[in-house]
Amino acid sequence: MQSLYEIETVVKRSARAKGLSWGMAEEIAKAVRILEQSLLPGLESFKRLVDLGLTSFNPIQNPLNDEKLIKICPIHFGVFFLDNLHNKQFQKQFSFLEIYEPLLLLPFLKRSAKKNLLNIKFISNEINFNLSPGEIVSLSNQLFPHIATKITLDFSTSRSPQYSQSTWDELYELSLETFVEETEEKKLSGAGAGLTDND
Repeated sequence: MQSLYEIETVVKRSARAKGLSWGMAEEIAKAVRILEQSLLPGLESFKRLVDLGLTSFNPIQNPLNDEKLIKICPIHFGVFFLDNLHNKQFQKQFSFLEIYEPLLLLPFLKRSAKKNLLNIKFISNEINFNLSPGEIVSLSNQLFPHIATKITLDFSTSRSPQYSQSTWDELYELSLETFVEETEEKKLSGAGAGLTDND
């Protein structure tokens, strides 16, 4: 079995040999390494993408200008959002017709969520997943499709509580039990000058 370093190196060189720039090749190599480390079939997904031809895909220039993007490469797509999500104009909802090998997109969006403190929802006909800044990943199923269609990608900074108000109220009341009633004597023994002026 190959090491993660070997996998990353071979992916980077293979991507470069197929026409990607060294920068793009390094990004996909890191993504595949993250997937393999997470026990997800990143190398198989990358190989299928290579067989389709890495340079035959439509690179994303600006998704705000094109609502009917098809045959999207997950590498270009992922790098675009990794580089641009600091700009609030891109922190919105996008819709796409199809993207190949959506598994390869997962590490890019995961890094984007953490870097920009965003919640990201990926919804398609075939698979859905949610990402949070805390690196929590929620998948609708464990098998990633080779192509995802009718995709909605939603970015938000809002954080909705995952607990009830009653849970919060009860725990808050419990936390108050750690407070000790302050006496006059304790007030004087605390920080500060007390009754004696040291100046």
